[in-house]
Amino acid sequence: MYKWLAVLTFLTELAHGEAMLRIRPHIVVAPNSNVKLSQLVDGQNLSAPLTAELATISLSIAPAYGEKQEIANANLTSILRPLIQAERERSTATLHVVIPKIVTIDTTKREITTDLVQMEMMQAWQPLCSGCQLELEGLSLPHVDGIRDWTLRLKAELPKGSFSVPIDLVRENGAPISAWISGRMVVKRKVPIAKREIHPGERVTAADFNWAFRDTSYAVDGIPLSEEIENKRMKQGLRADETLWRGMLEKEKAIRAGELVQLKSSEGNWEVTMSMVAQQDAFIGDVVNLKNPKTNVVLMGQAVARGEAELR
Repeated sequence: MYKWLAVLTFLTELAHGEAMLRIRPHIVVAPNSNVKLSQLVDGQNLSAPLTAELATISLSIAPAYGEKQEIANANLTSILRPLIQAERERSTATLHVVIPKIVTIDTTKREITTDLVQMEMMQAWQPLCSGCQLELEGLSLPHVDGIRDWTLRLKAELPKGSFSVPIDLVRENGAPISAWISGRMVVKRKVPIAKREIHPGERVTAADFNWAFRDTSYAVDGIPLSEEIENKRMKQGLRADETLWRGMLEKEKAIRAGELVQLKSSEGNWEVTMSMVAQQDAFIGDVVNLKNPKTNVVLMGQAVARGEAELR
């Protein structure tokens, strides 16, 4: 169902809020009217300058009553590219842009069906979790007769479990109606699955686990990376075919108070290593005081591995 849909998603590293510019795949307009770019856009947290500019751009003249018109992704992308670039330069919000392969301009009416609603939801939500498998269950649509057009109000965030999404409806007589669509989002991610029974205190490796997609919609713990599993001690036991979460792995200390630690300092092609005595325990990433046993000088180092630190 989604093979015809090409999703164009732009992500930035600045995480001061979320914004979305989503192009609706199907709109209904008055015959022979001037079609503005703003009529295609379902936006969230867009700046005032961008919103104003969208309303000034004409795309086409709508066809006669009963006829349809199509606008290709490439044409929309060429128009939107400079607008998106300018928006990212003036805003710190993470901007998600979603454009379908083809946009249909209609002059009669747009049916509201489970397939179409599901397609638009997946169009907006799948790019927010590219490594996930998303499934929608139990979609409940509003029971309203004589709908001419409709617009989902989707946020740039992935729902967890049950959700309700507002939808704006327009009846054939032009009367606007607000309603809700409810359902459940199942978010499946690849997680490590125990190949065998594992006991508390046992050391494990990545070879003790298979990776498979499982429902993580209500997960409250993180998924460990393969390298985070290697040679770790288990806090608790696991039965075969159970999921391993990050919190089940014992966080082991890289440095213990009183131990000799190799403190490294490098600059350019030079590296100097000194044996120092740790003054406290530390996990990897922690900063710890280290004393030179010969001079009693105390230096600060960051734990980077078992028994190793870098001068800070």
